[in-house]
This record gives sequence, structure tokens and C-alpha cells, in this order.
Amino acid sequence: MRTVGTGGLTAFGTTALTGSASAHEALEIPSDYLEQYRETGANWGMDWTYLAGIGAVETQHGQYEDGCETSSAGARGPMQFMPSTWEAYGVDGTGDGTTDICDFRDAIPSAANYLEANGAPENWDDALYAYNPRWSYVEHVTEHAARYRDQYGSGDGGGGDTGGGGGERAEFGDGDRITPTTSLNTRHRPGTESDVLATMQPGSAGEIVNGPESADGYTWWGVHWLENDLWGWSVERYLTAADDSDGGGGSGGTQGPDFTWPIDGYITSPYGDRSGHLAVDFGNDRIVGTPVYAARDGVVDVVGYEATGCGNYVKLGHDSGYQTMYCHLNSVRVSEGRRVSRGEQLGGMGDTGRSTAPHLHFTIERNRSHLPIPGGDGRTVNAGEAIPRDYDGI
Repeated sequence: MRTVGTGGLTAFGTTALTGSASAHEALEIPSDYLEQYRETGANWGMDWTYLAGIGAVETQHGQYEDGCETSSAGARGPMQFMPSTWEAYGVDGTGDGTTDICDFRDAIPSAANYLEANGAPENWDDALYAYNPRWSYVEHVTEHAARYRDQYGSGDGGGGDTGGGGGERAEFGDGDRITPTTSLNTRHRPGTESDVLATMQPGSAGEIVNGPESADGYTWWGVHWLENDLWGWSVERYLTAADDSDGGGGSGGTQGPDFTWPIDGYITSPYGDRSGHLAVDFGNDRIVGTPVYAARDGVVDVVGYEATGCGNYVKLGHDSGYQTMYCHLNSVRVSEGRRVSRGEQLGGMGDTGRSTAPHLHFTIERNRSHLPIPGGDGRTVNAGEAIPRDYDGI
């Protein structure tokens, strides 16, 4: 899915460690690396499979770093940072007060930091080209990322969800409503060398109007992207059925499952107001401990802590592959595996982790893809009131 990039700062050297990954191998990800990739992706608002693709290509997830071996270009560690670049972008992922180029728990968030500074997640091609300025490298990493989405049930909506992801995908037909599972190019014609017309984001509403056609190893569908009034071709692998329970297919007010605001307060940072901010932040006059409530019935999937990310956080799993996450809490009142009801208190608003003031960082995802949440800067919200369903997927 490569677009034409402008290139960027040559910050990383070409890896010269023996045994670097073939583009056609499906490398298993060690469990500790897999957890770190996923956590970093959630914290930085980006598709974790690209981070895993870099880790596979550079060192096979640390397999080829004997004592933090240095490449012939001078790069070090599991994500192969040049020392000067590490000095500028190194992140203390473990919260131990140091940034260790050889520790994957620091190196993976540091890679996310560098990629974000160079255009990710809006422009993965340019960000990856900045990481290593060869288009073959960009394609190599992108291929691994696609395989990991298939293998680990992310991006492609895996895990057996009823929304269309995982396992064998049913063919689409004319008139079916779809949405991307990740940032997805739509092209003038089927094929990876055809001109890119636009890059659609998860939640974008489209309608199948043509296809399928096969080109360059992919199945392509002709899509009319409704909000953009744009016709183009996109790869089936990254499309999933869109919720359309109102029967209208547009952005009507009755489609999809319902969520409610998780706090009394006001929006301090709307969804997408800056690069990588795939969430809504809420404040309440900096009152630490303001109650934070479950936005929908669900199960507590994760209770965790991220020193350079969410701080104390809770992640809930809901029906049909949906998840909500609540970050920077000063206290947590639930435990993993517990079933909670809408409106049940999860904890209190705080200032833990990567935070500049007491606030709640709130996300809604489906199949690990972030969904947009409406509301402008300063909007007052009341816990328990319905979040307007004026976009696809929610």
C-alpha cells in the first residue's frame, strides 16, 4: 500500500545484523515483546503491528542482539537506534528513571516517539522511510505488519468478532456498507502502483459499488466513500462490515451500540485535535478524584500502569469487539475479570503517567482500531448521558 513519500531525516543506519527477517517469513512474536508492542500502540495511538514489523526486520524481536550488539552502521538495541537519535528520542518506558537503548521496554516506545515525530500514524510510509531511507525497507516492514494483523487478530479485526473480522472473510456485495480496520489507501484502480486518491481512517463510511478484482496478490473492491464523495479501490483485507442498524448507512443518530459519557466535566482536548490523539480528554477544574464511570456494560480486560503513557488505567471489553479505556486515574476500584455495569465507578480522575494536569483520557476502539468520539473543545458533559452517535461504528 505504498504511497510516494518525501523522505525524512536519515536517523537510523541500515541494519547489518546477521539473520535479519525475510519479508516472506511469518515470525512469531515473543509474548513479552507482543505485550509491549500492543501497549505502546495503545499509548501512542498508532497501529502496533508497524512497530512489530520494525522489530522483526531489525533484530527479529531482539533475537539477533548478543549483548546489545552494534550493527556495522553503529545502530544498537532491539529497535536499532543510532546513539545520536536515541539521545533525542529515547523514552523511559519502564519508569525506572533511565532510558536503556538495549531494553525493549524502552526501545519500542522510543521507536513510537520517533515515528510520531516523522508523520505516523497519519503517514506511515514517510515515517518508516525516515526510520530507514529505502523504499524496500518500507515495503518489508509493511508486509510484516500486514501478516501480524492477520496472525494476531489486530487491524484486520481478528478474534472471531461478529463485525466481519477474523477467520475467513465473507465476500462483500454491491451496496454493502464497510469501514476500514486501519489507515487505508483508496486508489484510482486496483493495484499497489495505482495513484492514491486518499487515505481513509477507521470509522470512515463506504459503500461497495464494484468488484471484486485481483491485483498484486490482493483482492480489491470498488468503494464509494460517502462522507468524502470519493470513488476508489481498496484492499479487502483491511475492510470490515460497518454497523448500519438505522438502515440509512449515513451518520444517523440511531446506529450502533450506545455509550455514555464517563465523567462529569468538560472536554479539554477533542478527538484528533493533534497528531496521534485518538481519544477525548476531559477535565473538571483539576479536581483529583472526580468519579470515572463505565461507559457501557462490560468486563474489565486490563487494570494496569504505564509510566510514560496512561498512568493508572482501566480497559473494558464490550460486546461485538468494542473496548473503552480510561487513563491517568488516581485510584482504581475494579479488578481484572470483573463484570461491570454502565455507570459503575471505575476509579477517580488523576494525573498519573504522561500527563500535564489532572484529566481523563478516554478512548473507544473496535477490534483494536480507534473510533472517533464527537465533541468540541470546552463542551460540557454529564456522566451517564448518551454520547451522540453521529459517526459510524458507535
